[in-house]
Amino acid sequence: MGARIRRVIETRLREISDMIEKKESRRIRAEIRRVLLEVWDPIGVKDVPQAQDEYDCCLYEVFRLLTAGGSDDQITDFLWKQGTEHMGLSLNGEQMHPTVAGLRGIQISSER
Repeated sequence: MGARIRRVIETRLREISDMIEKKESRRIRAEIRRVLLEVWDPIGVKDVPQAQDEYDCCLYEVFRLLTAGGSDDQITDFLWKQGTEHMGLSLNGEQMHPTVAGLRGIQISSER
C-alpha cells in the first residue's frame, strides 16, 4: 500500500476514532481485519505473513459502515466494488454474505 494512501486511511480512521475510545477502535479494526482475511480473502492471502495488511484499504469504509449503522447491502456493495473494480476479480453478491455475517458478529460499542 502506498504511503499516501496509508496516510489518508490513517487520517480518516483517526477522525472516526474520536467518536469511539481508541482501545475500542483498535479492537474493532483488528476484528475487521481478521474477518476480511479469514472469511472474505478474495485473493487468497490469509496464510501469507507478508500480506496480512492486504485488505487494509477496506478498513476505513467497513469501520465507518459498521459504526455508523450501515446496512448489509451497503457493506456488500462496498466489498463487491473493492473486489471487482479495485482488485479486478469476478465476484457476486452472494459471496459476500458470510463476510457480512462475520462483520456483523463484531461487537460494536453503543456508547460514543
